[in-house]
Amino acid sequence: MKVAVMGYGTVGSGVVEVIEHHSDIIPKRTGGKTLEISHILDLRDFPNDPHKDLFTKDFNDILNLSLIHISEP
Repeated sequence: MKVAVMGYGTVGSGVVEVIEHHSDIIPKRTGGKTLEISHILDLRDFPNDPHKDLFTKDFNDILNLSLIHISEP
């Protein structure tokens, strides 16, 4: 399952870290579904970040993706 992270501050970067560092555990807890970060939305630049290719500054980039399912809590 592809996910987009809205914001790359303390919480957003922590979510990315958890998804990456626990990629072996997540499928066991989600019925076999893996999580993959497709986009990270943030207005700031992160040129040295290992995820630099995933960043976007335009919310519409995420809304227009057919692979992303938007759910409310």
